[in-house]
Amino acid sequence: MANKMNNQYSWNQTLKFSWGHIIAFTALIFASYVAYMGAFYQNGGNFGAAAVKVCCIDVVLLGTFIGAQMCKGSDHKFGRCIMAERVLIVLCPVALVWALMPANHFWTVFGERDQIETEFEQSIGKTRQMFDGYDQYANNRIAQYEVTLNTLSSQKALYRALCAKAGLDGTNDAMVKANYIEALRLQLLSENTDSLRQSATAWIDKAEQGVSVWNAFLVGNVKLISSAIEGWHNKLNEVSTPVLSNETATGQEVMPYSEADQSYDEAQQSLKQLSSIYTKADEGVCMATVWSGVLLYAMLLFPYLLQRRNEKAKGYYTLLPGGKHRGRGSSLTPQRRSKGRKPTQPAPASNHANDNNDIFSGTF
Repeated sequence: MANKMNNQYSWNQTLKFSWGHIIAFTALIFASYVAYMGAFYQNGGNFGAAAVKVCCIDVVLLGTFIGAQMCKGSDHKFGRCIMAERVLIVLCPVALVWALMPANHFWTVFGERDQIETEFEQSIGKTRQMFDGYDQYANNRIAQYEVTLNTLSSQKALYRALCAKAGLDGTNDAMVKANYIEALRLQLLSENTDSLRQSATAWIDKAEQGVSVWNAFLVGNVKLISSAIEGWHNKLNEVSTPVLSNETATGQEVMPYSEADQSYDEAQQSLKQLSSIYTKADEGVCMATVWSGVLLYAMLLFPYLLQRRNEKAKGYYTLLPGGKHRGRGSSLTPQRRSKGRKPTQPAPASNHANDNNDIFSGTF
């Protein structure tokens, strides 16, 4: 009998895991991901800073929503716990609003997803045009070199010294010119440039797949593409910079690829415009932030709503100051003894078998 009385409140002395926690943690995971994406877009792709911010958000949400549940289910120090519970319940919506700030930025980006995805595809297209522009530059330069050599060969009297230096003495000018042209072709359109183009095209095709604002790698791909474009451009510019001695013999100016084609500048400018779309400041609160906030608040509050208050505290301590529960005295403090009357002993709590399973009988 004594053992039975000692275990009378044992069910309420331990906070139990329920399906309400599953709902709350599902909401927490979703809120964390959306907040992470918003912070990630806002800071321009800093994984570490976004992760730290989300960790702080999770700690605050758990501390308020789950903390309120723990205070409600406490089996001792009821006066102190009810005060903490009231404070945490008030802080719950404040904490959620703070957590929704980076989420609001994500919903802003999500609202412009079509423009972002279109701009990304256009940037990819301009990146491809860089290699097409280089091929056109190389072919034009080779054709111009052929014109220069033909001019030297046909006007030997005017360019006697240059022709002698170039070996255009009239005995085998066709072969000499072909060798010069082939030398320039091997410089500008070698196997190295072909290999660079193939690897770059394969890399671009891979980066272009799965373009979505839900994908955190979109921002990373933008940065990687910008860096890769710069590397490819520098390589092509390095190949095109050397000028053969005869290319400028007739006064023809030979420009490097970087000055002759603007595809690189256009591609980089397009990527900068894309970055400005998802990093610009929010202009207001999105409707998606409002409805998702209401839904998340209800889901995160489930563990608190389902938590039963300790039987010892029922009728003495409730969430609202000054409230009463089932006509049993004040909600803030135990009933005071009336003068001249003996204190009324509360009836012993019955040990119902189904109390353990009744998750909706909590006191608010």
